[in-house]
Amino acid sequence: MHNEASVGGIFGELFGTLEGSWRDFALYTFVVGGLTAAGVVAGLTETAAGSVSYGFSVDSTDTPASALFEFVSAVVSLFGTYLLLARLLAARGRLRATGGRFWAYVAMSVLSIVAVVIGLLLVIVPGIVLLVRWSAASGYVIGGGETVTGSLGASWEATNGHGWSIFLAAIVLFLGILLGAGVIGALFGLAGEQAAGVASAFVEAASGGIFAAFGLAIYFRVSDDAQEISEVFA
Repeated sequence: MHNEASVGGIFGELFGTLEGSWRDFALYTFVVGGLTAAGVVAGLTETAAGSVSYGFSVDSTDTPASALFEFVSAVVSLFGTYLLLARLLAARGRLRATGGRFWAYVAMSVLSIVAVVIGLLLVIVPGIVLLVRWSAASGYVIGGGETVTGSLGASWEATNGHGWSIFLAAIVLFLGILLGAGVIGALFGLAGEQAAGVASAFVEAASGGIFAAFGLAIYFRVSDDAQEISEVFA
């Protein structure tokens, strides 16, 4: 049965998902954010106060130690996000795939990111369309046991007709997180640059968890859960 994939429906699903698994979300934020915060204190990485960023970058100013730390942090963040998604799906009874799906999730993430970046660089609009239409792919690849390309295809089909709602919900969420990050960065900035960096580390981790849950909220709204349940008992 499909639910209403309106802006309000998506946010209701998001809040319900986070509320029902707040311990998992808190643990994810503590571990991923704590690792980055430790790097800030040790001078191995930097975070801009009030910013929201993902992934890692290495340039000529990085030392071997800082470059290694950035890589390890990215791996921990990726694996942590996968575990968080699996826990959120399990809490809703939607983790029907057997066996680990980590590498399928990694492959799907890499493939979608590359395609979206190419789309954004070329004409921008195609990249945004891909972001919207593939937003539920993590639910299909981890919870539904779909293949890498199958999860992207399933998300594309399921989000058909809901593009504007998903896009508007994503914009509202991004602006809300950006505003919150700015306020927190400004407050902790009063205590010094390092304190602001540590706070930003936890804000970035929390933001990553929220956006991961946002993708699942869309998945819960657009996927045919009745069909999935019938397949389990078939």
